[in-house]
Amino acid sequence: MAISAPDAPSTALQVLLAAVADGLPHAWPADNPGGLQSALLAEAAEWGFPLYAQDGSVHLEYPAASLSAQEIATIGGIDPAHIHLPLCCASTNTEVLQDTSVDVCLTESQWAGRGRRGRQWSSPFGRHLYLSYGWTQYRPVNAALTIVAALSVFTLLQARLPDLWVKWPNDLWVGGRKLGGILVEARPRGHGETRLVVGLGLNIHDDPALPATAVSLADLDIRVTRNTLAGAVLRQWQEDFARFAAVGLTPFLPTWKEADRLTHQPVQISDAQGVRTAQVLGLGPDGRLQVSYTDTDTAWLNAGDVSLRPQHP
Repeated sequence: MAISAPDAPSTALQVLLAAVADGLPHAWPADNPGGLQSALLAEAAEWGFPLYAQDGSVHLEYPAASLSAQEIATIGGIDPAHIHLPLCCASTNTEVLQDTSVDVCLTESQWAGRGRRGRQWSSPFGRHLYLSYGWTQYRPVNAALTIVAALSVFTLLQARLPDLWVKWPNDLWVGGRKLGGILVEARPRGHGETRLVVGLGLNIHDDPALPATAVSLADLDIRVTRNTLAGAVLRQWQEDFARFAAVGLTPFLPTWKEADRLTHQPVQISDAQGVRTAQVLGLGPDGRLQVSYTDTDTAWLNAGDVSLRPQHP
């Protein structure tokens, strides 16, 4: 269902996108005058949707292979009926949080994609992986889930990316550039239930709009379809999350040691008190990070309270 809001594509554009989502040329609707056609094409360009008109028809050009629920389900071991593939949406995390019949959501484009601590996550059409996986549980949310989710992706990619590492608690970096990030969100549902969703944004294909601080798999000469990678991530998440729920973070600490590059290194920490320099001492069994501001001033950091950047990535 189309959602119209000041910070979202117009309802008319969302309806048009749904009509041309199959990638085939479509005739303009009979009630769509020429002036409105031009306006819709201009709006699509503003949002980064690759629509174009040719020979009286409107086309949607995918920059890479489109998403396939069946392919993702086969690789990931997920019921395809529980995979939701809107062509575009505000946020895949929001889709899964709001609809308990949806376990997995992927989209070609988000207009309100977000990262940790409310940051915006750039989500251009068809170029990268925007994936959310959710479930409902009765037990409390363990904050270290974010770390486990990032380590799952690290495990899948590390053989082909020797410079890949995980920046506590949720970012995937290659050398000094960001490849992707994890966002875990929870919503109480009453009667002791919590709706939990793990979201992944991962840069996949060529994207001239990526900043110099970011990198894609294509930039690193790794060619993989989003369907293949999404299925592999979902399969790894299911395995790792079940293990985490059963025995906690401890079995993942050896992988963390492989993925960590900041222990004993200086970092900049931003929190409510401002920006300070500290040295990382290590990860605790509960997922908190221990740092030292001075020889005598140490602290345990909670992921939701601070932002951390390496001084020498």
